[in-house]
Amino acid sequence: MGAPQDEPDAPVLPDRERGAPRAQKPMPRWRTALFPRVAGLLAGLMRIYWASLRLQVHGEEHLEPLLARGERFIPCIWHQRQIMGVAYLRRLRSRGVVPGALVSPSKDGELGARLLDKLGVTAIRGSGRRSGALAMRDMYMAIKEGNLSPLIAPDGSTGPPHEFKPGAIMLARLSGSPVVPISFACSMGVKLRTWDRLLVPLPFSRIAIEVGEPIELEPIMAMSESPETVARMGDALTAVEDAAEGRLGRGPGAAS
Repeated sequence: MGAPQDEPDAPVLPDRERGAPRAQKPMPRWRTALFPRVAGLLAGLMRIYWASLRLQVHGEEHLEPLLARGERFIPCIWHQRQIMGVAYLRRLRSRGVVPGALVSPSKDGELGARLLDKLGVTAIRGSGRRSGALAMRDMYMAIKEGNLSPLIAPDGSTGPPHEFKPGAIMLARLSGSPVVPISFACSMGVKLRTWDRLLVPLPFSRIAIEVGEPIELEPIMAMSESPETVARMGDALTAVEDAAEGRLGRGPGAAS
């Protein structure tokens, strides 16, 4: 991904009419002073780590019409595999994509937000569990006014894993932006002991990133999404995951 370099400033999103659900209490002074330095160090390490990976991207031709027109989209990836979702979106900045990602509004999420900012990714502060309506509003504003393409993990921040929740569908209908399923597989990786068994490729691994066809959704709003639409979206994400695994010679659902 090239040598480490200074990242462009992430776009500034418009302020809410109501207070943002950021840290509920003022940040301690030591965190305020320390977090920018730690975030800068971590960002440098992440760039070196990503540069060590041998990436092959498949299916990017599906994005060509959107990229040629400069249109925003909603990339979706299962929570387990989001680490390479962020890396891939950063690669698309040279094609005019403005990447974003949802980050918890808590004090614990502050470091993650600063890290994303150092990497040139706009952090949208919100949580589907604690501030779902405001998070949805911020995501919508980020797309419409900030021209962001925000990475979404549709199985949420707490799971169950690989269960597509309707928030991404609602956001796509509201914003008029297509959903693009993305996944990856790696030749060598470890699964962390988190609720989603986060998959982390080891340095110098071969990485197969699979990009699916954009899914357009009609701007029809209802009290709840149909099970058929939710199942269709989940199947699309599972399909690109299976395809990525197949690129490395493994069967559907296999993992490093």
